[in-house]
Amino acid sequence: MSLSAARLFHVNVNCSDLERSRRFYTEGLGLELGARTAPEETQSGAAFGLARARWDASILLGPRGYDGGAIDLLEWHEPAPAGAPPTRLFETGFQRLGVRVPDLDAAIARVGALGGCVWSEPFGHALVDGGEIRLVLAGDPDGTAIELIEGGPSTVSFVAITCADLERSRSFYRSLGFREIAQYPSDNPDGSHLRIDGPVAMDEVVLAAPDEHDKHDEVLVMLVGFRAPRCEAAAPRAANTIGMWRAAFLVADLDDAVAELARLRVDTISAPVTMSMGPNLPNLPTLRFVCFRGPDDEVLELIEQPAS
Repeated sequence: MSLSAARLFHVNVNCSDLERSRRFYTEGLGLELGARTAPEETQSGAAFGLARARWDASILLGPRGYDGGAIDLLEWHEPAPAGAPPTRLFETGFQRLGVRVPDLDAAIARVGALGGCVWSEPFGHALVDGGEIRLVLAGDPDGTAIELIEGGPSTVSFVAITCADLERSRSFYRSLGFREIAQYPSDNPDGSHLRIDGPVAMDEVVLAAPDEHDKHDEVLVMLVGFRAPRCEAAAPRAANTIGMWRAAFLVADLDDAVAELARLRVDTISAPVTMSMGPNLPNLPTLRFVCFRGPDDEVLELIEQPAS
């Protein structure tokens, strides 16, 4: 299968003020600035479903650098940032971004000082292997939901997607070659830690990207199905909407990957495009990629692995 070597490269988070949000993720959560993409000229935005595209973005990394998960923290210039992140976790689409931090209490103290907010006191979450992790939900300066997980160096851990039909989404990602590594229910009579009034009942399916060569510290995809409250369908979000908009995967051969999508009857937003990344990346002036939507209108991006 053409997607068999795909690995999660970055999760895109659109923001209204790049400098403010970059400080939040670096000084607050401990991620490192890896690169800046800021094309000087306006380009066609067809790949994103837009008429035109120009942005300024920071690629934020964990200890594994570009071999681990990254955040593509992006402020749109053309068109301007619009809208807001989802306010309820049971709305369909990208839901929350998991970030591991070495000291949860220290991170919580910095979140408020850098424009974010913490939703509750930290709490313990039981794992399927019998262990437990300590975590808390928070919002970045624009309100994008972040799950802070204590343990290990600062790094991206997972991206969660709320699904209208969990089995449909599960089947879709399996067809792309994703590997299921865990499934567990979660029932709580009090959902206030998730900013939900009343009880919460949900099922979570944890997936790893198709690439089987490097399972160490990989970034996961989590599919979430709500039993209570009932999931609500959200309208498709435009590419310049504030919050998470796409999760990007690296592939060896983009044309083969697009042919595989066509075989699976998955439509792409455009044909593969090549776009400038700006003068700050002299060794990587352009990237070739394509975007498509998943079952809940979450956007997935396939980027052709650069030669260097």
